[in-house]
Amino acid sequence: MGNPCGTTKAKVYENIEVNGIPIYFGSGVNPVNSPAQFFVAWGKEVLSRGLIHTFNSESSEQGSLWFSDEDEAEAKYAQIQRILAG
Repeated sequence: MGNPCGTTKAKVYENIEVNGIPIYFGSGVNPVNSPAQFFVAWGKEVLSRGLIHTFNSESSEQGSLWFSDEDEAEAKYAQIQRILAG
């Protein structure tokens, strides 16, 4: 079985749970004509069977953001942790 349309296999480098919400930092191949390869994602069902959406989506409960710069992605990962910690 291949990847469902609009998803890619996620390689998670770091993850943490803040106030019951998992937060992930990782990489994947974003096939939407974008150089982005690093992601920050949060929410209970943001990763499904190791797959992540290939588009940016952001709400307080769940989201995934793609970045081409690893340092920018790491900074967002730390920022999301602070926001969710209150």
